[in-house]
Amino acid sequence: MDNGIVAYKCPSCGAPLAYTTETQDFGCVYCGSHYTKETLDAPLEGHTEKISPEESELYEKQKKFGEENILYLCPGCGAAIITDSELSASSECAYCHSTVVLSGRLAGEYRPDKIIPFTKTRDDAVAQFRAWTNKKKFFMAKGFGSEEAISKLQGIYIPFWLADCSVEGRMSAVASNTVSRVRKGDFIITTEAKYDICREGSIIYQGVPADGSSSADDALMDSIEPFDYTKLVEFDMSYLSGHSAQRYDVPKDMVFPRINNRVLEATEKVFRDSIKGYGSVNIGSKYFAVNNINWQHVMLPVWFMSYKYKDRMYYYAMNGQTGKFGGMIPMNKGKLFLFAVCLPFLAALVLSLILAFLGGAA
Repeated sequence: MDNGIVAYKCPSCGAPLAYTTETQDFGCVYCGSHYTKETLDAPLEGHTEKISPEESELYEKQKKFGEENILYLCPGCGAAIITDSELSASSECAYCHSTVVLSGRLAGEYRPDKIIPFTKTRDDAVAQFRAWTNKKKFFMAKGFGSEEAISKLQGIYIPFWLADCSVEGRMSAVASNTVSRVRKGDFIITTEAKYDICREGSIIYQGVPADGSSSADDALMDSIEPFDYTKLVEFDMSYLSGHSAQRYDVPKDMVFPRINNRVLEATEKVFRDSIKGYGSVNIGSKYFAVNNINWQHVMLPVWFMSYKYKDRMYYYAMNGQTGKFGGMIPMNKGKLFLFAVCLPFLAALVLSLILAFLGGAA
């Protein structure tokens, strides 16, 4: 069935082209090429392509996503926040608390593939935050756990890239075991058996995550993993109701090094841990390669709070699905100094008094 929709493809690399208002032409976000409409309409093979019904459905979803959502930009930190066009809750940036300004409609290409809805409520997040800060209250900077700070706790969908991939690898090693140890006079003669070991195989990984936000701290996002990806559902804009969502500003090619390092380190550990039962193991050559990468753009739920203390931002985040949390608390340096300096001094003073008393009693 001919659906009548034609999508322009880049003649250089085959990627989709997008119309650019500033340059009044069609640009490729992948290779940077630009083409006029007249050039693209020329009868050259590969310039246009009829798209399938599945691609047509995706096109309509992306178009609807762009029409029904709006984009706010933070002038303070540059975060790009997506909200439902009927909501106005995102008047303040979750990261730096600057007033955000309306930027316009979203390009449909930013529409996520899937989403994990919030299961933890704001009350859950507040209770968890209070329990965490109460344990550290003595050294905590004044104001961090205040009601004013807690009021800035927001539910936000953070963009993540999930990668399915396989890793092929080889590893060689020389291992040894002690066979015998015999004393002869002043010498101990040790006999060892050495083994040449080779490991070769492939491991399949599914849903390796990396956040696609330059505003969200990578270590903080890593600290609240894992999410249960079996709960991913098809993205629907209704999930944004009552929450905001950040548009990704780190494309998948830029997060690939993080994902690449994660799967290579995990694979090397599996290979290394499979060499057991030897007294010593010396790794020789090793080779690992990541293949067959498939990407998904997903939104993951996070309860997020930032707090500015003495010109530095501190962040708290809680997994909106599991309740796992992480963050850094601004510490009262005065109390830390007193504890670090005065307590040892007092301990030394008490010890000297005890010794003096014991000496006098003797």
